[in-house]
Amino acid sequence: MRAEISNRIRDAAAGFAATLVLVTLVVLAIRADVAAPHASTWLVVLDVATGIAFVVAAALAPGSNAERGLMAAVGAAWLTASFLPAARSLPQAVLVVSLIAFPTGRVRGLSRWLLVGLAVPVAIGLLPQIAVAALFALVTLLVLIEGRPDTATGYPTVAAITVAATLGASWSVARWRADVFDPTVALVGFELVLLAVAIAFPVAAQAVIRSRARLADRLLAGERLTGLDGFAVVLGRVLGDPSVQVFRWHSPDVGYVDEGGRLVPAGGGDRRWLTVDDPDGRVAVVAHQSLVLDDPPTADAVAAAVRLAVRHLRLQEEQRQQLAELEASRARIVAAADRERERAATQLRQDVGPSLQRAQSELTAVRPATRHPAVAGSLDVVVTELATARDEIVELVAGVPPAQLGGGRLRAALDTVAQRSPVPVSVTVDADAAGDADTESAFFYVCSEALANAVKYADANRIDITVRRVNSAIMATVSDDGQGGANPSGSGLQGLADRLATLNGRLRVDSAPGAGTTVTAVVTD
Repeated sequence: MRAEISNRIRDAAAGFAATLVLVTLVVLAIRADVAAPHASTWLVVLDVATGIAFVVAAALAPGSNAERGLMAAVGAAWLTASFLPAARSLPQAVLVVSLIAFPTGRVRGLSRWLLVGLAVPVAIGLLPQIAVAALFALVTLLVLIEGRPDTATGYPTVAAITVAATLGASWSVARWRADVFDPTVALVGFELVLLAVAIAFPVAAQAVIRSRARLADRLLAGERLTGLDGFAVVLGRVLGDPSVQVFRWHSPDVGYVDEGGRLVPAGGGDRRWLTVDDPDGRVAVVAHQSLVLDDPPTADAVAAAVRLAVRHLRLQEEQRQQLAELEASRARIVAAADRERERAATQLRQDVGPSLQRAQSELTAVRPATRHPAVAGSLDVVVTELATARDEIVELVAGVPPAQLGGGRLRAALDTVAQRSPVPVSVTVDADAAGDADTESAFFYVCSEALANAVKYADANRIDITVRRVNSAIMATVSDDGQGGANPSGSGLQGLADRLATLNGRLRVDSAPGAGTTVTAVVTD
């Protein structure tokens, strides 16, 4: 809770600081624009709006925080350039970096870093306008060469080429047609282009996210091929060779094995064998008839893919083994707790209960001979307390199954529980529904808990307990005619579900309001 409050305070402080910086930059930019020669209201508004547009676009856009930060920096640099002449070229330099890094906000690859390096002299105003235009053209060329034809490359390509064309055109007119060149028109044209770039940014960022979602949908809608056999099918389609098979190295057998763990002799026959190794030793072998794998780069790419597939398969097997060990450990803990609970209940039944009974009988026997009223009253209190203690012990051990469950003894245990119920209970246990000790213990706890809930909360008039076999599973059902509305996620029922899970079982609760409650437990042999 404190961490959440701290994060909210930090975010609020950061937002306030950013707003304060933006307002300061806007005020300074307006003051500088108003004081400029030939200033007009609409030129001032257009200039300030250009900078604000990038900041607003960054705030509205989804996706990478790094890319959004770069776009916001373009707007801040533009406003700064209005009152700081030395920063006049800074917005173009930041925009170059932003377009190169789109959509992740990260610059990757030597060629892209080289262009980022060229943006440095642009930022400090060392390059002429035509060189800046050329840099934007290089950004376009690089994105087209290295990127794929999708939405992730469309936005930076169009934005960079538009900015390059605008800067190049105004430079050309100023150089070759100075008599018709109007700096104000050139500036307005450039600002309109930048406004379009800013407005398109959140749209492009959203398009990238949608494109990735559609790609994920296509992949998820495709065939689900698992294991090395599935990987071999995909690889065969790519190579145009349906005979492709992949066998992994199995160290204990000192050989390659197929998906079923059977040893496979590698080499020979009418197929070729691509051996895949890593620094730790052998990994797998690919049996094929494709001439494509004679190309070393292609073979290296396939080998790399096989290494990843085998590594993924090994991780899956390790996870399954760890899960199996965890489930086995969980079952052992539950069984040990049951045994300890049963031992304590047996001791209460056999030792404590009879001892209290004897004490109560002896005190009751001497009570008539007691003539002193105070002593007689004390004896009555003790006798009453002993009776209460015996009743509490009976209720306590009633929810614990006898230690000799298993092999069909569940029926007798459920009959004992039913006899103590203040609500009529019908118990039906099929002869073929016998299970081992753990299974019958789990069913005893389920039936006892469901019966207790029905008596306490459901206002039921009748409760039915049925245990039967359904194919290879044993099913226990406890139903009542009460008011319903039981909460399946309550601690008691959830604990029963967890107990059944250790036996690969499951619990279901149907409890519509006014329609009674039915609790069903299923354990598969």
